[in-house]
Amino acid sequence: MFKKTIIVFVFLALIVNNTIFSQNTLPQSTSSRAVAIDTAISNAVRGILASAPNGARVAVLNISSDFEHLSNYIINELNVNLANTRAVQVLPRTTVELELTNRGFDSQMTGSVSYESLRSLGPFLGVGTIITGAFTRESASNYSLVINAINLESWTYQSSYRASILDNRQLRTLIAGSENEDYTIGERLGMGALNIFGGVGSITKGGRTGWLVTGIQGVGLITILGGLVYGILQVPSPPSEPGLGNNAITQDEYQAAKDKYDFSTGLRRGLITAGSVVIGTGIVVGFIIPFFHHKSNNTNASLTKNNFPFSLDLASSNGHDINGFRVSYNIKF
Repeated sequence: MFKKTIIVFVFLALIVNNTIFSQNTLPQSTSSRAVAIDTAISNAVRGILASAPNGARVAVLNISSDFEHLSNYIINELNVNLANTRAVQVLPRTTVELELTNRGFDSQMTGSVSYESLRSLGPFLGVGTIITGAFTRESASNYSLVINAINLESWTYQSSYRASILDNRQLRTLIAGSENEDYTIGERLGMGALNIFGGVGSITKGGRTGWLVTGIQGVGLITILGGLVYGILQVPSPPSEPGLGNNAITQDEYQAAKDKYDFSTGLRRGLITAGSVVIGTGIVVGFIIPFFHHKSNNTNASLTKNNFPFSLDLASSNGHDINGFRVSYNIKF
């Protein structure tokens, strides 16, 4: 009987210990388990609110990633969720972007910005806390999201949240939305302008039809050069009038020489004119074909950025002094 009691006691003790151990380790297992993007954002918001003083002014600065549409979604969701709690004062996103531009910062806030530059944002934004983060691809189907709340006065983390993101339909839709963002009218006009130079604008964007412009303009240039060379080598001098000078010719000889001269000069003018028309056609085609170009669905966002030798971007001559001004985003219509 005593042995049975001991066995039952040990069995109950093991059950209790296992229950306590599972409860103590639950947060760790939850943090390592992949969660939906909306769940991750909600968890990050709870962490931010728990660390920020009531009524604090905060600004969502940026969420860097290779997927612009996804970054915008996370930023907007953070702003909305934080504002709806009414526990903190959230600076509107348009205000944040305007101030960043006026201070000469890239609106995407890449890692090249120094800590001192980030700290200087506090007085200009009028906030005590900035929220930054990054969405990264760890493997073909594994993603992670990190969201940090930084106190600008002490320059310390108020909260930091990291989660593995579930690769579900919503995430794939958001990523696909980023990859399928197409060229703006401004970018297409820029390509068309560069296509004047042998289709360079389309070629630098990976558009094979740019080589069509190269071929058309090449044919036109060769035709013009052929006309010029023919004019130098084959066009005779204008014939003298019959019956004039020591080397007078008959009317028939004059007419034959004139016909030959007229034919040669006409052919030369025809070649030059035809070549000019062909080059003009290439220019027109070059302006038109960018409106049929579309960005590739490549997950490497750098392949869809502006690679033109001639960029439509506006840039400051001084990106760090107070009087500097820089606009680093593409003009959109």
